[in-house]
Amino acid sequence: MGKVDDRLRETRRHWQTAAEAYLSSPTHAAGEDLDQVIAYLDPRPDEAVLDLGCGVGHTLRRIAQRARLAVGADATPGMLEGARTLLARDGLANALLVVTPAEALPFLDGAFDAVACRVAAHHFADAGAAFREVRRVLRPGGRFVLSDSYAPDDESLDRFINTLETVRDPTHVREHTVQGWRDLIESSGMRVTDETRGTWRVEVEPWLARSRTPEAEARRAREMLRAAPPPTRTAFAIDDASFQLLKVVLRAVR
Repeated sequence: MGKVDDRLRETRRHWQTAAEAYLSSPTHAAGEDLDQVIAYLDPRPDEAVLDLGCGVGHTLRRIAQRARLAVGADATPGMLEGARTLLARDGLANALLVVTPAEALPFLDGAFDAVACRVAAHHFADAGAAFREVRRVLRPGGRFVLSDSYAPDDESLDRFINTLETVRDPTHVREHTVQGWRDLIESSGMRVTDETRGTWRVEVEPWLARSRTPEAEARRAREMLRAAPPPTRTAFAIDDASFQLLKVVLRAVR
């Protein structure tokens, strides 16, 4: 677990005080992908649902509005403080918050009817291990919904976006291709049943500010975007102030 432990320590250090920026982030608080996650997840009034890598709780609050019990799990206590604030603001009392790495969940086998993981898995030190844990804690027939960024199949574009993300945020691990995400889910023992793709428009300066990127790395990220060759500019719709991330939502069953 050495690699996972090292990554966990770095993730907690980096994100411990970042909750406020993500509470007010429109990209995280709403969006077509969030609506699609809830549609695929379909939380029901008699169900227990886990939000893995819940951050400040934007997905969790939507789950708690529909499920009997919503459990938010995240590796960073500071982000869960943000989730506690959000849940209290909405008066939601049927949610629990648990500090845990995604690769070693403290829940019984088959404890949940459904699991969501939105914009978090690219931070997991071992996404395959995390998805095996998702399968373990799901009941037979339970649903898993993953929403995350993905890298294009082209190796140079894959390298560009993952390098850019790591320059901006050292806790970034990997945006897989869509097939890569599917393979990780299916190798855990779940079956992918549905897929939706889209994009997220990213304003560069708020994006850098949310992650508190040091100025030297922020300059490097800006320069990467400014100097990107034409195929890269087209793939990520780069302009003077923004670019787009490619997003996929996958639904799977155990």
